[in-house]
Amino acid sequence: MYWLGFLKEAREAGELDWEAIGGTWGVATSRLNEWQRPKDIFFPKHLETAIEEVARPTNKNGFVLSQYIAKYFVDMWSHLASMRSVMRSGGRVHYIVGNSKFYETMIAVESIYAEMLKRLGFKNVSAKAIRKRNSKKELFEYVVSATV
Repeated sequence: MYWLGFLKEAREAGELDWEAIGGTWGVATSRLNEWQRPKDIFFPKHLETAIEEVARPTNKNGFVLSQYIAKYFVDMWSHLASMRSVMRSGGRVHYIVGNSKFYETMIAVESIYAEMLKRLGFKNVSAKAIRKRNSKKELFEYVVSATV
């Protein structure tokens, strides 16, 4: 992006990353320590529980990772809500996502997306496993689909 002239200074890259969904590289990572989740964002109970588990003091860097997880889903909620407002009736969305595991805590990303879509009024919401991932045995990729 520097070469093409979109960025002039290193700090601009950090600012851009902070604005991206789940972006936490560079200066953005340090912001997670002070970042506070907005109270008006829908989080399913199992996501709240998972974030608390990841943040346990016994997990090295657990607090920062829990903040990263929370910021990612705050960003996704904002994205899904803004997208919903501009879609035509009958429009469909499809997201390819993978579940994640931090320490011993599974993050059911596909379920969280599905619950968020339902909360926003999407219909015909489904989450289907499409392939096994090459890393941990319990990790899969899913297609999460819905209709307006």
